[in-house]
Amino acid sequence: MIRTRFAPSPTGELHIGGARTALFNFLFARGAGAEGRFVLRIDDTDAERSRVEYERRLMEELLWLGLDWDEGPDRGLSISYRQSERGLFYDGALSNLRARAAVYPCFCSEERLAALRKEQLARGEPPRYDGLCRSLPRDEVERRMAGGERPCWRFALPQKTIAFHDMVRGDLSFAPDMGDFVVARSDGQATYLFASVVDDHLMEITHVIRGDEHVPNTARQQALFDALSWRSPVYAHIPMILSGDHQKLSKRTGSTPIRRYREEGYLPEALCAYLSTLSWVPSGPLSLFSLKEMAAAFSPARIATSSPVHDEAHLVHHQREAMRRLGSGAILERLTALDPRFGKFEPAGIRLLIGDLLEEYWTLPLLQDALSPLFAGPSAWAGELRKSSEPWLSDAGEILRSVEPWNEETLDKRLRGFMKERGLRGRDFFHPLRLFLTGRESGPPLTLLMRVLGRDETRTRLEGPKGRE
Repeated sequence: MIRTRFAPSPTGELHIGGARTALFNFLFARGAGAEGRFVLRIDDTDAERSRVEYERRLMEELLWLGLDWDEGPDRGLSISYRQSERGLFYDGALSNLRARAAVYPCFCSEERLAALRKEQLARGEPPRYDGLCRSLPRDEVERRMAGGERPCWRFALPQKTIAFHDMVRGDLSFAPDMGDFVVARSDGQATYLFASVVDDHLMEITHVIRGDEHVPNTARQQALFDALSWRSPVYAHIPMILSGDHQKLSKRTGSTPIRRYREEGYLPEALCAYLSTLSWVPSGPLSLFSLKEMAAAFSPARIATSSPVHDEAHLVHHQREAMRRLGSGAILERLTALDPRFGKFEPAGIRLLIGDLLEEYWTLPLLQDALSPLFAGPSAWAGELRKSSEPWLSDAGEILRSVEPWNEETLDKRLRGFMKERGLRGRDFFHPLRLFLTGRESGPPLTLLMRVLGRDETRTRLEGPKGRE
């Protein structure tokens, strides 16, 4: 059995980094078939910054990406999957640690801890707790607590090397000089480090895939697992995603919420295909667009240790490919759902027009805008143009009355013949023709556009109202 989890904090929107973490955990679980489970847990120990609306949005974006979970806040066992609702479990585990003398109360004030940190940094030392309260006499502890002082609880880090195996980085070890860290605050609230250990144990999580910024946290959590005599999950720490200028990806350096990509018309298949390339190299085809294919090929052993760079151009490439794979027919269905007027055109012609535009207009909103001249009608632009129109435009519309069949080949032959008869150069003929038909300087092949518009609409745009006579 493989049980993975994605445990976001609902303090903001889902971004590229979090989405990649969710994807890799999802793929690893799904790759195990019936023996795999993907768990969604909400790590909302940060009560001040956690918001219900962020939790709801996170879940919406995961579902949009296709990363459905087996257990989570809205489904699964009869237990909560929000840390804010799991206090009894943390209290029990803390009592266990106290019984093992693995934790101790700490009465140090915020002011003392801030001063200690400042002194250590000034000496060029990493900040860590100095263990002042670790050896307080029991009677002093009892006296201070009886007097109303509420201590936090610190883990008494054993003085031995902490070691664990990482599926990406191999065997890692840490010296026991990280300082005794807090597992429960003075108000009784469990910290992230401690709550995650308890939850991973009770939820039987077997594998944790997360960002490599958590490696120091993993060392501390490994010590907690050992102190509680619990088996820890297997870890895989994936490298941090960098911005184009090789800084940590953030809102300031180009990290875009998944919601924005969704609103801009990117396909979830494109996002997932792109995210899968950030550190992971499959052994088979380089570009996989099916979550099922990705899951079958996914292996943490093939995750690179070097940091990938977020590249919007690379994402656009995957979006174009996803749109091509979707096909003009399916794209037409989606466009028609957005605007029923797309359903009035000849299906074969409008599909060809969509296919021609895909390379330049790679999202549904961009396509919708590129195709908007189909609906605008000549009144949207021809009024001003007609005042200075070429004298041959009406004649060009008239000669189209007898074109049969109404297709690209016949239209092209007739228009070029007319251009030659009038002694016109290509640009002097086709540029005004395009302006009157679309109101735009450039666009898809004119004869394909005319095929889609139909004879009557094409003549009306060139001749004015008499074109429908």
